[in-house]
Amino acid sequence: MFSVENADFIADKLASELLPNQEFREVAKNAEEAVARRTAVDGVPDGRIEFDVDWPLLEETGQWFIACADNGDGMSRVELDRYMTTLAVQGAGRNQSLRGNQGMGLKIAGPTRHKKGLLIRSLKNGEATMVQIGWNGEEYGLIPLGSNDEVIVHVPEDMFPEFIRAKGSGTVVTFLGSTEDANTFLPPGQARGWLFKYLHQRFFRLSDDGTEVLVRVPSGDEDEWPRTLDEASDRQRGVGGRSFNLSKVRGTASIWDDAADRQGDGYRGTVELAGDAASDVPAARLHWWILPSGAGTDVSSRTASGGSIAVLFQNELHDWRMSSQANPFFARLGILFGKPRIAFVLEPLGSTISSDFARAHVLVGGTPVFESDAWQVWSEQFRAELPEPIKQTMLDEQARLQAEDPDRARRIRDRLKDVMSLLRPRRFRRAPEGTARGGGPAVSGPDGGPGEALERPLGPGQRRRGPHARGIGAVLTQVEPDGEPTNEVFAMLNLEPRWVSEQEAETFPIVNGNGKGLHDRAAALAGEDGATASILLLNREFRGYQTIVAAINDWANPDGDDGKAAVIEAAAQEWVEQKMVEAVNGLRQLENGSTWLPSHFDDALSPVALTAAFMADRYHTLREVKRAVGAIRQERAASA
Repeated sequence: MFSVENADFIADKLASELLPNQEFREVAKNAEEAVARRTAVDGVPDGRIEFDVDWPLLEETGQWFIACADNGDGMSRVELDRYMTTLAVQGAGRNQSLRGNQGMGLKIAGPTRHKKGLLIRSLKNGEATMVQIGWNGEEYGLIPLGSNDEVIVHVPEDMFPEFIRAKGSGTVVTFLGSTEDANTFLPPGQARGWLFKYLHQRFFRLSDDGTEVLVRVPSGDEDEWPRTLDEASDRQRGVGGRSFNLSKVRGTASIWDDAADRQGDGYRGTVELAGDAASDVPAARLHWWILPSGAGTDVSSRTASGGSIAVLFQNELHDWRMSSQANPFFARLGILFGKPRIAFVLEPLGSTISSDFARAHVLVGGTPVFESDAWQVWSEQFRAELPEPIKQTMLDEQARLQAEDPDRARRIRDRLKDVMSLLRPRRFRRAPEGTARGGGPAVSGPDGGPGEALERPLGPGQRRRGPHARGIGAVLTQVEPDGEPTNEVFAMLNLEPRWVSEQEAETFPIVNGNGKGLHDRAAALAGEDGATASILLLNREFRGYQTIVAAINDWANPDGDDGKAAVIEAAAQEWVEQKMVEAVNGLRQLENGSTWLPSHFDDALSPVALTAAFMADRYHTLREVKRAVGAIRQERAASA
């Protein structure tokens, strides 16, 4: 049996690993379990959990404290003393385990973040008692409340909400903050619906199993808030002032369900992922939603919006990846277009799935899901079964983007033809009757198999697209006398340039964005990695590009004619596009399976590196744009 010499140090150390607002997750789970124990005994599915102002304390102290009240089985005087002062206590549920209740959460997350303490009132078997656990200046523990320094005191039943008194049992936990003037109902810097949104994002589904979870959501400033529960109840009915409502928490999945279903059937679903038993990768489910766009469809006030992915374990959502942080995960799943409309929740299955102590990460075999080999397997399996509605959404969103000028693309290809032939990587396709011997690592493509490629055998003959062309991932890269029989071919990924704003770029999975994406960057690749990404994003808001456009306008369009400005911008985009296409495809020509590996291109073709390429050759870009604009001016003058 271990003994603990400095429990306060352990509490502070464990608390340092917790996520923000973790104490509210812990109290919600305790309340949920208390309700489940009570309803299992009386068989009445009328559970209620309320996060509300502690109205009796507001009347007594004038301070705004948030309290969590539940009509669960409550705690007796003896249980309060035991459960609140013992770490890793077994608890009333008797379900302590690494995958269950660890008996530590609220005692760690609460007092360490609310030094003034947690005030806990509980009603059970007609006995109403109260304790306060916090920091007394020397250690964590029960703080005296009685006139004779009693730590457990009786309280009148009117200190409990009516729904607890009606059931005859329940608990109220009030968070007192860390300063004398703390406002835990609306902490400084928090939005009005902070707790409402936190609980939605924390839980997958709530309030659909006989237990309602509600949160008081204020509006307006503090001097506009009601001062009594009766006044707040009037506000709930729309009487007496701005809303101050108890709003139901339903969880992220329910919010996304409603949003998807407003579009009709088929906008959400689940893909079963088999895993790989031979590699100890368990099965999983990937839940997906296609969310609407446009006015009135935003869900971000209640939970995460589209373009987000989380991991599900025991009805809780962990490891959220949102906005630009989600880009590589969406790319891994094959989502290159329409990211803001698509949302995912990954649900690993099986006995090897657990969470860490802080409930921050879901673990598979002890490794966080997104760092595990399992994630690679599951994402590949999802890409192979990509639902048709998601495919159609990507096509729809792609069609909404600006159409590119086919003549401009042809001109760029023609101008780059000679320079791109200067350094072609050698590629060898396996062929039983092949005349060359090839080997070495295969050049990896987006999925290591079929993909977009342009091929022609080296030697005489017309270049054409082979009827059975395979992607770049199917070819070998080195001459090896003892290698496999092959034919030598030339292959290159298509690269599709797109001019976008910095905000539009947020909808793409940017390679190696380093949290900045396309912000103040000239260009970026969108896709899974730098070696295979097929979309080149060009930033029309980049100040380096805008400076070139402004300089040409000063020279050729001093009167600010809109028609001339459009011609100048088109010419500038064409030459910038050519430069960046050459930079990407030119560097990719170095790939050889040994000294230039696919992983190297994430750095070599990052937004930072592409910006350096842009800034390094502005002299020639400016000269060529002036030449192109001058030629257009001469043509127009001659035709006039």
